[in-house]
Amino acid sequence: MPQEMTAKKRAALNRLRTVRGHLDGIIRMLENDAYCIDVMKQISATQSALERTNRVMLHNHLETCFSEAVMDGRAAIAVDELVDALKFSPALTGPDSALNDTAPGEAVTAGAPCAGSEHQA
Repeated sequence: MPQEMTAKKRAALNRLRTVRGHLDGIIRMLENDAYCIDVMKQISATQSALERTNRVMLHNHLETCFSEAVMDGRAAIAVDELVDALKFSPALTGPDSALNDTAPGEAVTAGAPCAGSEHQA
């Protein structure tokens, strides 16, 4: 039985629903032969929204699954898994990345349960 979804996963889900709406709008723009630059701007905005969602998911993973794995003595596996996943996320690891999407003073809770995930590292 899945655990309750974390607030960060709910936020990511809401962001993805918004992105879905943006994609529908872009499709309509193309169907209506909109100006290419306008379409490109909307695509860029959608990509940025997906990158922000990915940062939220990374933060959730670090707070839950990753910290749980470290506390359970599975740090090496968790690190390898994270490094492998980050290979596909240049927005998270590149020179212009902004890994921390949290408000100042918001702390990471070590050892939090791997909420909303049945995946084990």
